[in-house]
Amino acid sequence: MAAVLPALFLPLAIAYFGVLDEWRVAFVKGAIAWGVAVALNTEVLSVFRGLRPVPLAVVWTLEGVLVLVLVWRRRNTLSARLTGAAGWPVVAAASPLIVIAAATAVIAIAAPPNTFDAMTYHMARVAHWAADGTVAFYPTATLRQLYLNPWSEYAVLQFQVLSGGDRLANLVQWFCMTGSVVFASLIAKQLHAPLRGQLLAAFTVGTLPMGILQASSTQNDYSAAFWLLCAIAAALAYVASPSLGGAFWIGASIGLAMLTKGSSYIFAAPLALLLAGWMVVRLRTRLLAPAALMVAVPLVLNFGMYIRNEVQFQSPLGPSEETATLANATLEPAAIASNLLRDSVLQVGTPFANVNYKLERAVLAVHTRVLHIDVSDPRTTFGTEPFAVNASSLDEDYAGDPLQAILAVVSIVVALILWRRAPLLALYAGALVVTFILFAAYLRWQPWLSRLELPMLVAAGPLIGTVLARWLEGLGVGVVAALLLVVAVPFVIDNQSRPMVGFSFPLNPRLLPEGTTIFNTPREQLYFVKDPSFEVPVRRVAADAQSSGCGEVGMWLRGNDWEYPLWALTGGRSRFDQAIVANASATATHFGSRPCLLVTTIDAPTPTIELDGALFIETWAENRVALYAPLP
Repeated sequence: MAAVLPALFLPLAIAYFGVLDEWRVAFVKGAIAWGVAVALNTEVLSVFRGLRPVPLAVVWTLEGVLVLVLVWRRRNTLSARLTGAAGWPVVAAASPLIVIAAATAVIAIAAPPNTFDAMTYHMARVAHWAADGTVAFYPTATLRQLYLNPWSEYAVLQFQVLSGGDRLANLVQWFCMTGSVVFASLIAKQLHAPLRGQLLAAFTVGTLPMGILQASSTQNDYSAAFWLLCAIAAALAYVASPSLGGAFWIGASIGLAMLTKGSSYIFAAPLALLLAGWMVVRLRTRLLAPAALMVAVPLVLNFGMYIRNEVQFQSPLGPSEETATLANATLEPAAIASNLLRDSVLQVGTPFANVNYKLERAVLAVHTRVLHIDVSDPRTTFGTEPFAVNASSLDEDYAGDPLQAILAVVSIVVALILWRRAPLLALYAGALVVTFILFAAYLRWQPWLSRLELPMLVAAGPLIGTVLARWLEGLGVGVVAALLLVVAVPFVIDNQSRPMVGFSFPLNPRLLPEGTTIFNTPREQLYFVKDPSFEVPVRRVAADAQSSGCGEVGMWLRGNDWEYPLWALTGGRSRFDQAIVANASATATHFGSRPCLLVTTIDAPTPTIELDGALFIETWAENRVALYAPLP
């Protein structure tokens, strides 16, 4: 299967770098090389509308052969130079994490993408790119399909095009989770943690409830965390031994983080400032070349995204009217303090309504008596969402990570107090604090903000492992790891959208009927887990398109309507393009042909619609969806 080609590039790249580096360092470099290849292959082939099976297969084959030749030339020294590889005792100790990785991989393959964001833009944009052969902008009612950072979807696109379906789509996030577990242990080592601290860092990251839930989805928060950890590991290695090559790895990992998610700018800022300060003090006159490389590489990787956004929306980051809805409208100290408190509480919701109510009342009291600001201040709150403490959840949009959050706070406090003994740990802890402050100062509070905080908690894992390993002996570290594992179990087997078991833990209501799982539910039905009412009309649209032989279905949708199931249920035999658009993307290139059907979700549409000089008449309407066919 051609989809194996991009997957083979990674182990070959790791083997190449493993000739000189410890295996985890080789993993970092191999992953960055693979991430850069995904980005550049996509951008370059896109220019020629070459995002098709044959061009992609040829490019990945050529790149794979090139790396294979490089590895073969070093074959005599490869096995001897793979130093620091994990032995059987370490593998045995990490076996629970291997089980979690295996379980989430099964879920990722067995279940289709089915999060709200996947249906509206993650997978919808991939479907458009695959149909168009290019990542060029197109008319759409959901502008997020165009301007948001695309690396995760670029990676999904490789497998989507080469395999002809979405069976492998969720594995991108899964790979980022498993890689982050490994990288957390590496960073703990760089922070001078003993082996038990490195293992605890891996356990802390590998058992994050939000991370486990996201690992079998096409969300991109774990992808952002993955590149953030690559940047941290590369920066720590560079400080230990500066080189132009080290500067490249830092620039590439930061550039990939920026290409993956907008919040990465916030997460990378403290790291960049610390690194810049160190370079000024230590390198002095020798900093120009590495600094230029660290700036140039991210700009090159993000150039295509910046240019497309600038041309279409007159801003490299996208339409200002949309990005403004995410940013706070004030930087008053009270407003920042409000977000710091509200953002923190999202991580510690409990299964008990009375406890959550008391938490809400406490937060309200602080706002009323101390901050003198509305707890749902519209200047710092997304949309009209009222503040509330989310209950413990098995949903990848709302789950918190209470144990890891508490451990992170404790570790940060200890590291800052004992800064004289371990200044590197104190700097790491301080960077996490600054990151959280920047996060709260920039982003409005949202009920699903715990999802966006995932990269910070992943980055806190190495600090937790290092600090606790200094405090606790092996038994204490084992107890903490065991507690993290026990808490993680429900999130592994009872993901609300993709459950492996037929019974539900008392954390939130089941979305599937009792007794049903991803293994005994049709894959097509799982697309609609979060909105079952949409299933019947979408199936009907797909069936009508297939029975009529219609290869081009026009759409008249609202922003954030579910688009991807239309593509998925027709298996690529029909394409779906927005036919009526009234936003800034209306002038983008339309790659489709003249539609022979029109599907709409617009409330109370007219009985007839004129489109491209033809008159379409309503044939049926059901559950917010209506289908129109041209008059004979």
